[in-house]
Amino acid sequence: MKKHTILFLAANPLGTSETALGDEARAIQAELELAGHRDRFEFVTRWAVQPLDLLRELRKLKPTVVHFTGLRNRSTIDTSPAGDAPYHDALGGRDVETSEPQQQGLFFRGPDNRPVFVPIAALEETFDAAGKSVQVIVLNACYSDPQAEALAAHVDCVVGMAGSVLDDAARSFAIGFYGGLGERESIAAAYKQGRAAISLAGLHEGNRPRLKIRHGVDANRIILAEDPS
Repeated sequence: MKKHTILFLAANPLGTSETALGDEARAIQAELELAGHRDRFEFVTRWAVQPLDLLRELRKLKPTVVHFTGLRNRSTIDTSPAGDAPYHDALGGRDVETSEPQQQGLFFRGPDNRPVFVPIAALEETFDAAGKSVQVIVLNACYSDPQAEALAAHVDCVVGMAGSVLDDAARSFAIGFYGGLGERESIAAAYKQGRAAISLAGLHEGNRPRLKIRHGVDANRIILAEDPS
């Protein structure tokens, strides 16, 4: 019986709290343990992830699912209505001085523990070179929709966020999504359940997660916990 590895990558540079990311990881683990097909998945976490860690873990673990989560970079402007609320962030919105959109990519942790920016082109190259096992990427972080669109050229299904996402909403989506996978739901159905979980938690986020699908792929037919024929 094939086990699918879910690789949880947490980027928490110096000056950010690990609490929200830890809560998200524990929520995913707990939901998978409740699922009827939990024996089909192995949940692996990696913390304070540096850029080269992505390449190393893709080679070593050959995961089926890569889940990236991060916290808002303090050097960016919070343009959301709830400016003091805790947010997940991969990109960081707009530049402080120019208020112009920043280059698309993800923040990782640098060798000096400070944020280091990895452009989307480098991420595409990495998944193309070492991510052949990956069927699903979840970018559970703010403003990650463009990154998801780009990575969908290399991976069957990618979830990204169109705008800001509260920590509670990110966690609720993860619970719904991975609970669905663990109950032998398709990627498409699990994605819908993740969105429903946000609503059930009373978190009426205007910018909901979006599912990007590689050309020619039917997300309704991808069931990770399905018994091999």
